Amino acid sequence: MNASDGLRISAWKYPDKTAAIYFDQHRTYQELDSRVNRLANGLLERGFKKGDNIAYLTYNGLEGLEIIQAVLRTGMTLVPTNYRLDAERMEFIINHCDASCLFVDSDILDTVKPMMPNLKNILPENYIVVGENGHGMTRYEDVLSKSDENPEADVKPSDIAYIAYTSGTTGLPKGVVTSARALMNNMKNAMMRGTGRAGIKPEDRVLLVLMPLVHSNSIWSTSITFWYGGANVVYKSKGFDPEEVLQLMDTEKVSTSSLVPFMLAKILDLPADVRDKYDMSSVTSLGSGSAMLYPTVIDKMIGYFQGVRLSNSYGSSETGPATTLRHHELSIHPDSIGKPIPGVEVKIFDKEGNELPPHQVGDVWVKSDISFEGYYKDPEKTAAAKKGEWACAGDLGYYDEEGYFYLADRSDDIIVSAGEHIAPPEVEDVILSNSKVAEVAVIGIPDDLYGQLVTAVVRLKEGQEASEDEIREYCRGKGLPGFKLPRKVDFVSEFPTTLTGKILKRELREKYKKQKA
Repeated sequence: MNASDGLRISAWKYPDKTAAIYFDQHRTYQELDSRVNRLANGLLERGFKKGDNIAYLTYNGLEGLEIIQAVLRTGMTLVPTNYRLDAERMEFIINHCDASCLFVDSDILDTVKPMMPNLKNILPENYIVVGENGHGMTRYEDVLSKSDENPEADVKPSDIAYIAYTSGTTGLPKGVVTSARALMNNMKNAMMRGTGRAGIKPEDRVLLVLMPLVHSNSIWSTSITFWYGGANVVYKSKGFDPEEVLQLMDTEKVSTSSLVPFMLAKILDLPADVRDKYDMSSVTSLGSGSAMLYPTVIDKMIGYFQGVRLSNSYGSSETGPATTLRHHELSIHPDSIGKPIPGVEVKIFDKEGNELPPHQVGDVWVKSDISFEGYYKDPEKTAAAKKGEWACAGDLGYYDEEGYFYLADRSDDIIVSAGEHIAPPEVEDVILSNSKVAEVAVIGIPDDLYGQLVTAVVRLKEGQEASEDEIREYCRGKGLPGFKLPRKVDFVSEFPTTLTGKILKRELREKYKKQKA
């Protein structure tokens, strides 16, 4: 069964029901399904075929949903491309994946045009521009066929559904290959786990899509919503506005959403009188993932989103969803990523492949039917990250006697200072509890004496002031051991981030390494 069949079936069941919303743009199921078929047929008419790799480099909008569903429907392979990458990495991805077509947002064309002579597999007419101005190139609307008949592609479970390139927190991105089988199993498993509060019908699900549509989370979560017969409310890519998000939740009667901690922190930092203007009674569940959810944020979440089922999850493009800390466990195990979801096994192994006992830090390995097939054109890295049915994304962690799992940060983020191993999240959580601090990243900077200096990079809330000594003394007052205290504190107005808001510590380390040199 094709992952895009959910949209097709719901269009048959609920033709006049709203399927997708992007601010003042609305599509019914019948309208959206028709446009998806027209795009799918348009691609086939242009000579593309099952198995061809189709890249897209677009901001959020209804066209993103159409591209995802149309490419899946034809049996071609989706290659989401992160618009926040630098030109070098964009070019690398488009070439590395052997893309023969690129959907590109008109607002990103200035970045893409200089690299076009180097994109070896894409003919000039196969750059498809999304937006009002086609800049003399092939316009998105002109690709849509007159035929809206379902293309009826023969998609097999072993076919590649999409290649999701990692966000590149270290080095060049790696192409994570996800099969049609894994994508379908991911959606099936999520649907079996339920849709929200008891009494809420699946077709009443309204998902607020805050993550970019080039993110794995958005590919499968929006597809799941179509299987339910619910509505996808797509939020813009640029300029996250926490009050605008609350307004959308109220206006569109959103029932669920997936956020990253950065987004939650922004919402919870709004003045109480601003938050209280909006009715959150329609919201039944909220999930957080992609980065650690700090205990200080959890406390505020529970205080504001009262009666809403909250969860914090761990997963990756390589493993798929792996663990969840459910609502009733948040306040009991606030620093945990929870327990394995049904049908998934999680274990901790050392570098020699030995399974570790509770409280010993090692590599997090996941066994499930939704893990990746391997890294595209990279058998060496595949061999290191996939052992039979087990997959690893390079994260470090441990578990306790009750079976709750905890992240100890990525192996390349661990700080070794004067022989002591320091996990940045412990230091970050203490600093983040300071009411003046909006965001923080703790990294290790090379040092001749200590090996690495514990360095806190801090963004203060608007209108706040603090000194290096003040932050250090605050940490000391919170009982942070001396060897974990930041020896350097630097203040910034913004951080380099991935498209999901995850701070790029690699770039921070490079910046401070150059400053030291």
